[in-house]
Amino acid sequence: MYTNVLLPRRMPRFACLCRTASSIEGQKLPQKSAASDGISPPPRIPRSPTDILQALAATVGPDPTAAHYKYHDDPYLIPLSNFRKRSYALSAEAGRKAAAWIRDEHAELFATRIWDPPLRMKTPYFNADPHIAAFTPRPIYNDESKVTEDDLKYTLKNALVEDSIKVFQLLGGTKGVNEKLKIEFLQLLCFYNEKEPDSAEWLEERWFSANTRERQAATWRLGGLADQIFNSLEPKTPEVYCAVIQGMAKYYQAERAHALAQEALEKGITLSTNVYNALLGCVGFLREGTALRIDALKSLLNEMNEQGLTPNDETLTACLRSVSAWGGGKMLQDFALQIVAEFRQLGIQPGLSAYYYLLCLFCKERGPRVDILTAVLNDLENRENLQAKEPTDTNFFITAMGVCSDHLQVHFTSYINFGSWFRHAPFERTTHLLDTLVPNIYVPEPSVMEEIIKTLEVGGAGDRLAQAWSQLVVFGHAKRAKLVEKILAAMVSCYQYQDDEVKTKMRTAAMDILKFGQIVEEQQDARDVRAPMQLRISAAGLTNIIELCSDAQDKADQAWDSVAEALQRLRRDEAVGVPHNPQVLANVANKSAAIGKQDIATMAVAYLAECGFEEAATASVQTLGVMLNRSEEEVHALLQQPRSELETSLHPAALAIVEAYQVTKTGAPVRDADSTTSSSDSESSSDDE
Repeated sequence: MYTNVLLPRRMPRFACLCRTASSIEGQKLPQKSAASDGISPPPRIPRSPTDILQALAATVGPDPTAAHYKYHDDPYLIPLSNFRKRSYALSAEAGRKAAAWIRDEHAELFATRIWDPPLRMKTPYFNADPHIAAFTPRPIYNDESKVTEDDLKYTLKNALVEDSIKVFQLLGGTKGVNEKLKIEFLQLLCFYNEKEPDSAEWLEERWFSANTRERQAATWRLGGLADQIFNSLEPKTPEVYCAVIQGMAKYYQAERAHALAQEALEKGITLSTNVYNALLGCVGFLREGTALRIDALKSLLNEMNEQGLTPNDETLTACLRSVSAWGGGKMLQDFALQIVAEFRQLGIQPGLSAYYYLLCLFCKERGPRVDILTAVLNDLENRENLQAKEPTDTNFFITAMGVCSDHLQVHFTSYINFGSWFRHAPFERTTHLLDTLVPNIYVPEPSVMEEIIKTLEVGGAGDRLAQAWSQLVVFGHAKRAKLVEKILAAMVSCYQYQDDEVKTKMRTAAMDILKFGQIVEEQQDARDVRAPMQLRISAAGLTNIIELCSDAQDKADQAWDSVAEALQRLRRDEAVGVPHNPQVLANVANKSAAIGKQDIATMAVAYLAECGFEEAATASVQTLGVMLNRSEEEVHALLQQPRSELETSLHPAALAIVEAYQVTKTGAPVRDADSTTSSSDSESSSDDE
């Protein structure tokens, strides 16, 4: 009875399916190159799922203002300083670590799913579909765990050192595991020195800790579990000797490693090339002195030849790594070149790691300049391709850029060391790099920022110099007094060549610098009075601020407030040193007097007089002439009058300048003749009494 009801519902779906199938059939391209009607469509080109996205991205191009993908693309959240970039990246990674900790410590929350009523039941649950093993909680092993050799194989496969040690002990130790598994377990212990390896998942932590140097000291665990397993294995196979010797050499237990190598040779056990590579890397720990170390390295190479072992790229790298660690000098350099030449005769060309150690040997920071990098680059350019084979291959590019920048003073393009670009690039290239790299891709270090300021000063880029101050604030460099002094001096140097709009920007930047210094001082006082000041503008820097801000033509301009504040700080001895150009203050006194800023003119002249600058007398006369609208002769005549007459005829500001002039000429303020006489009489009478 339900057939008549169901068919009408199914027929539209069936018709739709037929139409879809016919449409798909009609879109199929013929497999033959020619059709019967003479039309030959092109063969089908296979496309990947992302080809359309790549084509669209190619039409847009990269956005230099975009933040790195690991940061939030929000103008309020994008970090613009190295400190904030490091903090944001490590904070995000700390969140992932917290999630991993919850996953491992509370694995039961991710193992089963409890369904809501009415079908309340427990079923196995995987946290991803398809199942991803990396997101699965790791198994927990304790003293009550029932384990098998499969568990040990699992821990060995995933390099879980601590778990493998626990499982090995639960299986009964050396007596409860078969020989093959014991050898694999021994290899794991020797490779990691019985320590849990750093997770490859935490990329940010590894990146920011990459600058720490490797500690070259004997860190091998003597008498540890690896030694116990090695002693328990009988007979000892070549795999056993190779694993232990390489582990000891890797962790700089050099004497014991070479002793085991000699023991293996005496027993007729053949060692591998990798074992000798490890021994060559730590041969310097066996001898003292360059000559003895060279002889020890040669003896190891001869021993390899006697054993019939063929060296490889890592053998050359190990030799050069040892030689570069022994110091410098002509003997080691000639020996390194001899090693490279002999390996080339064997058909082994130096890789990036080998060239990295050659640069370390020849291009010492305080050594003579040797242009070996040119020959290295010529050799690399003649090769068809370069493949990274060793972890130290990436060090070559950074070291080569450092050699070009600091050792040879040559510039070439590389994206690794942006600082060298700014140090040696021409002005046009520098401005282009500032627009495309800073700050989202690269934040200049203080030394690089200093070079950028010099380049902008030479190029007369006043607009960019004013912008550079804002960048110092954003990059976290604004509290560095040296950079602040540099940017103020640069703005003063090229100020007169700018147009009015740029001059206004430069004056605004100078005002901001003064205000920023005041804010830093207030914060410092509120936090700890005894703490040293983080930013203290010198007298020369304050003079530059005064020179920039005093160019304002409007009396009501806020720049004159900054001039007054800077002069007060000079008079209160809140700056280090003295002005480098006192004539600037003399000019400011004249300008301020001309526009009606009498208090500023008085402070400038008084400061010159108090410091004993020879410009004080001339500045006093000229400023009085501007204030009183009198000639220089009339001002000199006025200065000869008694103080009692001047007090009734002069404005207090002009009277203060008269006192400054008297301080300049006599070293004491002007006094009235009557008061001077009475004072002298009183002193005489006092002496008579």
